[in-house]
Amino acid sequence: MSAPAEFRRELGLLDATVVVIGGIIGVGIFANPSNVARILDSPLLILGAWCIGGVVTVLGGYIWAELGSRFPYVGGQYVYLTRNYPPIIGFLYGFALLFIINGGSLAAVAIIFGSYVDRAFVPLGPTGIRLAAAAALIVFTAINALGVKAGTRTNNALMAVKIGGMLVLAALIFSSPAPWASHFTAEMPRSGHVLPLLLTALVPIMFAYGGWQNCGSLAAEIKNPGRTLAWANIIGVNIVIVLYVMLNLAYLRALAPDAIAHSSALAADAARAMVGETGGRFVSALIVISCLGYLAAMTLTGPRLYYAMARDGVFFERAGHLNPRYGTPVFALWFQAAVSLVLLTTNTYDELLSFVVFADWLFFMFTAGAIFIVRRRGETGPDVVKVPGHPVSTGAFVLVAVGMVVNSFFAYPTQSLVGTAILAFGAVVYALIPASRRTRS
Repeated sequence: MSAPAEFRRELGLLDATVVVIGGIIGVGIFANPSNVARILDSPLLILGAWCIGGVVTVLGGYIWAELGSRFPYVGGQYVYLTRNYPPIIGFLYGFALLFIINGGSLAAVAIIFGSYVDRAFVPLGPTGIRLAAAAALIVFTAINALGVKAGTRTNNALMAVKIGGMLVLAALIFSSPAPWASHFTAEMPRSGHVLPLLLTALVPIMFAYGGWQNCGSLAAEIKNPGRTLAWANIIGVNIVIVLYVMLNLAYLRALAPDAIAHSSALAADAARAMVGETGGRFVSALIVISCLGYLAAMTLTGPRLYYAMARDGVFFERAGHLNPRYGTPVFALWFQAAVSLVLLTTNTYDELLSFVVFADWLFFMFTAGAIFIVRRRGETGPDVVKVPGHPVSTGAFVLVAVGMVVNSFFAYPTQSLVGTAILAFGAVVYALIPASRRTRS
């Protein structure tokens, strides 16, 4: 009888870093600055808010770097939670990832991909947009089923084009003769309630910055995962912050804050304002590539977490087996695709996507709190990369996470309550799993 298939350690620092970047950069940076400008009408505050979001993201990157170096096992955040809390917490995160976070965002970004193809290149119509979206999900699932190298090579290629396109977009805007003074002023908002405005603006900002946590799921396929995973998180989030601040500067150079706030296609409008219709079409192509890059990264990472859940006896048993030829969790890959396709065809993806901030930050709060638990246990090792400034820095991140969760009940009460109900249903599902199957009970 042949030995069961195992994951293959084929990924280096570059591959892992690109996965981190690809999990963050989707379409948020091309649209979410408009939402921020509707809240903050001062260019300095807009840039300041994106920088604050960057600081929070760096803290998150370091926290996940330390946890990844301590627990370099397949499953990433699921492992960090199950090793430090009652196992139901990790299960609920995986449940939320499948049905809210990954499932909803994959479906939504696939629709955005189809919509931009329809808008700028080939008329597809409503049905064609959905067919194109479904085709993208199926193609990337099939590629990732053929091996982790096939998935990461695709991801690397798309990321190179995406980052190159972002740099070209910024260069086009910065090279224009438009004067800075016409848009970029030091005027502050007239309202004295700056702090509440900043907290509100952080919601779309942190949505755009989210995704650094996904690479940990690939730990079993990364060479020297303890240090490679840690440095991939640190390098990846810093590259994203530079790109995001650069693009926000470019938007403010091209358009006044009021025009940014009222733009429904910000990046295209900014490019069109500076270099004409050709710039608008270039940005549409960039957004199409960005959507594909995001789909490639998210299709790759999620199924590894479901694999870890299956190995712990809290998910379908078939999801815990690898294809003997390719070494990939084929069942988990196609199960994730099926969930996203259902959300795509039933139109429920848009409601589910609005739960992402609530669900993500709820589990970010628990995951960051795990640093205090492992530090108290005194666990260490030669490859551990520690969070600088702990416990102050880690505590600050936890407080931000608590604020994001609490704020979601005020800003999005219906979505937050429904998200809570979904998690409660997940708890019922967990309770129905026989205790004898749960290897981490």
